[in-house]
Amino acid sequence: MKDTPLDIHECIEFLLENKGMTVYGLSKELGFDKPAKLYTILNRRTKPSYDTLVSITNRFDDINGDWLLRGTGEPYMNPSGSTPQIQSDRLNERNQNLEKQIADRNETIELLKQQIIILREVINHSHRNGTVQGKEVFS
Repeated sequence: MKDTPLDIHECIEFLLENKGMTVYGLSKELGFDKPAKLYTILNRRTKPSYDTLVSITNRFDDINGDWLLRGTGEPYMNPSGSTPQIQSDRLNERNQNLEKQIADRNETIELLKQQIIILREVINHSHRNGTVQGKEVFS
């Protein structure tokens, strides 16, 4: 880490980047309904609440809470003592997070495809009936 302390926003940005997560992914991991809370924090319009900080440290037990609050020291609890197993666990966690993000995006894509099909049917039905938005179509 750099010599000058990070502010809380920079710590959360570091966490996102280091864990390979998006704001949406992190908000889901923390149990938030919407990512708006994190976007507001990351855009520096507000600081995270105590509950948000606790959620982060509870979800990521390898994060050094002192670093998160003060922006000094090491971001992880035991960085020098990382064993291959810990590194493997972190990679597995990151892989699971990425798989969740892919599954969420695939679900969104499928929903959008269904909406496109429905809209096409509505348009085709309107054209067959000779109306578009309630107005008669002139050929």
